[in-house]
Amino acid sequence: MGGEHRFRSATAKDADFLFDMLVAAVNWTPDRRLSRSTVTADPALVRYVDGWPREGDLGVVAEADGAPTGAAWLRLFTADDPGYGYIADDVP
Repeated sequence: MGGEHRFRSATAKDADFLFDMLVAAVNWTPDRRLSRSTVTADPALVRYVDGWPREGDLGVVAEADGAPTGAAWLRLFTADDPGYGYIADDVP
């Protein structure tokens, strides 16, 4: 396995890649294939990356040979506007 692999903080420049990763996450089962346009048009889904980064957002991007290959990120939501799996305002 040649090449350089690393992790770095996700920045505003990574927003488009995070949208790609959101689409991959939404399509986690073989029988579900939502298009990027379908995912980004759905307010319940796009909210996880829209406006990246906002205050409190944290994320990392994995790179291989300088190209992004994966990502992990978190975003806080409130009880008034909870996301999937919401537990508490201070739990991503």
